[in-house]
Amino acid sequence: MPDTPTLAINPLPPAVIILFLIIVGGEIYVAGAEVGLWGNFDARINLISQFAFMPEGFGRALSSNILVPELFWRMITYPFLHGSLMQGIFASVFILAMGKFVGEILGNIAVIAIFFASAIFAALGFALFTGSSFPLFGGFPAAYGLIGAFTFVLFSRTGGLLSQQLMAFRLLGILMLINIGFSLLQNGPPLWVAELSGAVTGFVSAAIIHPGGIRFMINKFRRD
Repeated sequence: MPDTPTLAINPLPPAVIILFLIIVGGEIYVAGAEVGLWGNFDARINLISQFAFMPEGFGRALSSNILVPELFWRMITYPFLHGSLMQGIFASVFILAMGKFVGEILGNIAVIAIFFASAIFAALGFALFTGSSFPLFGGFPAAYGLIGAFTFVLFSRTGGLLSQQLMAFRLLGILMLINIGFSLLQNGPPLWVAELSGAVTGFVSAAIIHPGGIRFMINKFRRD
């Protein structure tokens, strides 16, 4: 029997492929609409208005004790909408890279759970802590959840040295500093709050899902 050839690159977990294809499908729909194949030319704007998370409307509904299902399902639809093709590409790169790592370590279900949990708590954080009326859309808050999960896995593998522990947070820290800097320089909406909320959710979710993760964190705090 001949040896089975080995792949130079490990295949992506199915959950990551599904998330990626949903984003691609949305961009294909927008591209087709813009060249007149279907729908309206302003398809991207229409999708954002229909499926983006609206923090102002969410806040008003909570203060009035009006719970409309639309306010909640927008928390899981907004990660698949993007303001431009380039934003979709960059978000997809993060989801593919971080999702592959998380999927290989924690499994497919974990990827889906962390992605959507991060999206939900990112939306809640954006609505509760910013007071912004800017609609929340794009895959970055959920992608930051996967980065948070990636950070936990690295953190759980470090030794007792503080320098090694801090190294686990290097990627997340650099990205957050860049985002906060851009937000301050451009005087734009504080989207970094949503991304930070997503990252924290991803970190905590990974600790819950990872075998022995909660015990590791408890022992870590007790030692420190």
